[in-house]
Amino acid sequence: MAPVSDLTTTSDQRNRGLYVAVLFAIVTLGATAFVSPYALLTVLTDAVAALVVIGPACLMGFTLVPLLGLSILPARWHFLLGTALGIGCLSLLVLTLGLLGVLHRSGWIAILIAFTAVGALQLRALRLPQKSDAPALPYAWLVLIPFAVLALLATAHAPGFLWAEEGYGYDVLEYHLQMPKEYYELGRIAYAPHNVYANFPSNVEMLSLLAMVVHRDVYDIGTVAHMLHLTLGALAIYAAWVLGREWSAAAGVASAIGVGSAGWLVYLSGLAYVENGLLFFGMASLATLVRAMHPRTDGLRIRWLLVSGILAGFACGCKYTAVGLILIPSAIALLVVVAGSFGHRLRAVGCFVVGCVLSLSPWLAKNAIMTGNPVFPLCNSVFRAFPEGWGDVEQRRWDAGHSVPPDQRALTNRLRSLWRHIPGDANQRFGPAILILALVGLCMRRWDRTDAFLAVVLAVQLAVWLWATHLYARFAVPMLIPLAALVGRAISPSSSSKQRIVVGALAAGAAWNATFAIRMYMREGIGGAPASIFYEGKGPGYEYLGAINNELPGEARILLVGDARPFYIQRPVDYAVVFNDSPFAQSVETAQTTEQVMQWLRERGYSHIVIHWAEIERLRRTYAFSSRVTPGLFLDFGQAGLSLWRAFPHPAKGGRYVDLYEVTPLAKSQSVPNGP
Repeated sequence: MAPVSDLTTTSDQRNRGLYVAVLFAIVTLGATAFVSPYALLTVLTDAVAALVVIGPACLMGFTLVPLLGLSILPARWHFLLGTALGIGCLSLLVLTLGLLGVLHRSGWIAILIAFTAVGALQLRALRLPQKSDAPALPYAWLVLIPFAVLALLATAHAPGFLWAEEGYGYDVLEYHLQMPKEYYELGRIAYAPHNVYANFPSNVEMLSLLAMVVHRDVYDIGTVAHMLHLTLGALAIYAAWVLGREWSAAAGVASAIGVGSAGWLVYLSGLAYVENGLLFFGMASLATLVRAMHPRTDGLRIRWLLVSGILAGFACGCKYTAVGLILIPSAIALLVVVAGSFGHRLRAVGCFVVGCVLSLSPWLAKNAIMTGNPVFPLCNSVFRAFPEGWGDVEQRRWDAGHSVPPDQRALTNRLRSLWRHIPGDANQRFGPAILILALVGLCMRRWDRTDAFLAVVLAVQLAVWLWATHLYARFAVPMLIPLAALVGRAISPSSSSKQRIVVGALAAGAAWNATFAIRMYMREGIGGAPASIFYEGKGPGYEYLGAINNELPGEARILLVGDARPFYIQRPVDYAVVFNDSPFAQSVETAQTTEQVMQWLRERGYSHIVIHWAEIERLRRTYAFSSRVTPGLFLDFGQAGLSLWRAFPHPAKGGRYVDLYEVTPLAKSQSVPNGP
């Protein structure tokens, strides 16, 4: 039995941890309210809306953990595996029922209520070890307050407002939220011949789709999607703590602060992207692999490897880059580092890969059925899949657009990109602390197999980023996973003085990163922005959206040319992303007369055409766009029944920006021949 003094000390430490948690929440919310009361109101409202979706998933996940047969787990592991499995399985359930056309609000509310009830019963019956560790270094968590405040402020901006480097969330409005919107309006998940990105795995987007279904909303759901993404980022920090906690309580805190103080989490919280989901599942997968390599799990190693593979598959189901930056590095590290014969290591890799394929296979099957290529449009030189809206021309355009530019292919230029995007990043979204302390974790101690494993993972990630991606800064985010683990390895569990040095370095690094994150936010953030800024046309450059949504009749049917961001358009709209075959551009290219193009438009029921000239010029410079779609062409259309309804000049430069044309019905226009 422990001495009374020890029990008192442990109780005092737990009370101190609770005090710090309450202080963290109060200061974070208070600072958010001080900067912007509107942002705080948005955050609280969206937090409830996000909890309705993600809470039942986590509770349902707790019922899955006992099925893994991993014996009685510490509470921290039960929560990590429960949330990861619950969220991943919920995404796949939305995919499965969505493919079957089951996107009914009442049905999904019933499912979420059932998950909540079953999960609550499981929690009541849950048997956890009686011993629980007191929190280590509780006050160290306070260094994350600035990042929590900035992340909450970022989530309060509607998609399309942040950030300039990402084209103000162009991809969000093009497919991350646009495809869930289309599925919601269609009532099912289906192949989209106009948007190749719909064929990407979309575990995070499935959560946004479910939020649209449950809350019966689309256009104002963007900040809820941000909150879902922020929640996944917070869970990634928790997973880093669990990972480091495998070595010591202090290591868990160091790993969590290492990833939590990275400016990337602030940046990503203002984007309804998928990287936070990839981080969460990837961090949970690495934590599970580390657990699998521990001698105490020898009898259950195969099961831990299988679970780790399932979690890695969920990460790959968020973004294909996880295959190269999470799955492959972990598999290579297992093959090289794990103790035992080559056959033993090969079996370990096989078990890990089987788990990954198991959780990724629903997305592979969807693509194989819809397109003929399980990873469409990747590897299409092998599968030769050309579904509707896709051909050799589109494939060549895709391959060219997603490869490193010729002037960047030399090794020296690749290394310059590595420097520019990681240690030399203008916004310091990695920051020096996590990089330096990771090196300390590798170089200032005697290596064991865990250190070798993490070193191999990081080395393979660097090689993949340099040679198998097109060198975008955001693609380097998964490197935070092994870096955070190495920060935990840098802290000594037996030396309080060394712990203080590492924590002090983390605090200094957090202050450095926070300075850059604050500057980044102040350049673009305004304390929150509602979606109505866009769909009511109140923002500069978006006046045309207000005209479309408020002035055109409800039955108007829009053709969007050039721009591929139809998310805020509240009328039936057709579009094509730049990589897909554009039926309108094809019609222009093949028609012999303007009258034939007009006939094509009328046959498809278009009442208006939106021409985004600025986007057309950008696409011509970067990818490709039909050279025949010019202002002169639309002057010719005027003779055949196309009239300029309104022109919207560029908000800053003036001149041609967006033109809105009306397709005059044939009965009201001049009678023209159809052409040969």
